[in-house]
This record gives sequence, structure tokens and C-alpha cells, in this order.
Amino acid sequence: MTHEVSIMSGKIGRFNKLAGKHVLVIGGSSGIGRAVVEASIEAGASRVTLTGSSAESAARALAEVQSAYPGASARVAAIPCDLSRDSVEADLEALFVEAEKSQAAATAAATTAIDHVVLTAADPLLLVPDLQDLSLAQIRRAARFRMEVPLLLGKVAARHLARSSSSECSLTLTTGGIADQPSAGWSVMAYLAAGITGLTRNLALDLKPVRVNAVEPGFVDTGLWAATEFTAEQAAAQVRQVAERMPTGRAAEVEDVAEAYVYLMKDRNATGEIVKTRSGANLI
Repeated sequence: MTHEVSIMSGKIGRFNKLAGKHVLVIGGSSGIGRAVVEASIEAGASRVTLTGSSAESAARALAEVQSAYPGASARVAAIPCDLSRDSVEADLEALFVEAEKSQAAATAAATTAIDHVVLTAADPLLLVPDLQDLSLAQIRRAARFRMEVPLLLGKVAARHLARSSSSECSLTLTTGGIADQPSAGWSVMAYLAAGITGLTRNLALDLKPVRVNAVEPGFVDTGLWAATEFTAEQAAAQVRQVAERMPTGRAAEVEDVAEAYVYLMKDRNATGEIVKTRSGANLI
């Protein structure tokens, strides 16, 4: 797919704000992250790097994206990055270095700085209907991608994103609608999601002038539901139930939510913000 630069009132590309930018999507091999990769390409990003949890998932995602966007093949790269290990900080550091090098090689440049970082990587949701069944091991496992990784990503990103008022760099995290709307059985997820909201606002000060924001999706039909204890039939039923209740009349799809991430990359006036895309769930 080719990208056309808009021309209006004699000005060229005022809103083509991802042109010349390098977007790194951590967790971009599937789900919302994959949609953000494709949305970034369509929005005119000059370079997009996605990560997968394994070499296989990264390579598969890269092949699929390049097949869907043959004209952008040279602008897309994929790097495996397993964030489940205790070496997570070193692994994130290596990811940034490799992302800068791989895209530099593609453009024959000495180095290619990263301008925007998006974190969508996550593991299965932890639902505990009876709090008496909750274990310390479960809490620690759930906290890896929703507490440890975002914090350490902020630390590593501060070493790589240009911290000047003219750089226009950003970091976008992912939280969840459960942060605002409690639901029985979701105590752990609500606790962690609310924590990401607070972390986003504080990182916006700690990393300034790099902009730090978060997207708060409501229910989105992604593979995370399939990874829970729900059967395929139960997951499909859940999607139908959500669609029937929502003012939009439908459950959100990943391409809907991806728009929020692109917006936060492009709006140079947004920092410390939580953009909510929840199908109107807050109205019912």
C-alpha cells in the first residue's frame, strides 16, 4: 500500500507526522500490537520495527506484514525479544540497540534513532473468581508484563529516545478498562491496570520532554481471551454478549484500538494522558 502526502492550502505534510520517523512496537507480532504496526505503516512511518517473543513469531509476523504491504517491505524489521526472563532490562537494552542497527542497515545510515515506542506485549489475563484461590506465584507472574516491563522500559527508553523539545519522541503504554470499572474476579488485573495509569503520568515527568501516554482499551476481541481458561465457544459467547451490551453495538477490533496509538504518536501536545477506547462501556 502506498501512502499519499496530503496537500492543502499550499502546505505539504503538516499532518503526515510519522514521515521520517522510526516506530518500535514491542509486542507487534499479533493482536493490538500487530494492528499498530500496520497502522503506523499506513500512517506513513518511514521505519517500523516489531518484536515477537520468539524468533519464530517475529519472523512469521514480518513475513505476513511484508506480504500485506509489499511496497513497505524494506521499511519493516522484526526482532525477537523474550521479556519473560529475569534479564528483562538487558534484553530491552539489546532490543533498542538492535532496532537502531537493523534499520540503519536498511537505510545505509550509520545509525537510525528510534522516535516512538509502543508497548502492547502482554501475557494471558489472570481471572480469579474466588480470591481464596489466588497465589503469590500468580501475582508475580501477572506483574511481569504489567508492572516490571513498563517500569524497566521507561528506564531503557530514557537512554535511547532523544530528550530535547524538538525531538518529538514518545512512549505509549497499554492499560485496560478494568482500571476504571471494577468487576468481580478481576482484582489483580484492576490493581495492575490502575498502576500503569499512575506510572504513565509520572513517567511523563521523569522522561520529559519525551512524551509518555497510555491507551486504555475496553473489551477487544484478541487472542488474549483465547489464552484464558475460556473454551473457544465461551470466548465467542463473551464477544457476543459484549457486543449486545455496548452502545456501539459491537465489540472492538484491534484496528479500531490501533488508531489511539497512532494519535498519541502524532499529537505533540499530548503527554501524561490516558486515551480511552471502550465501545461506550463507561455509559452502561
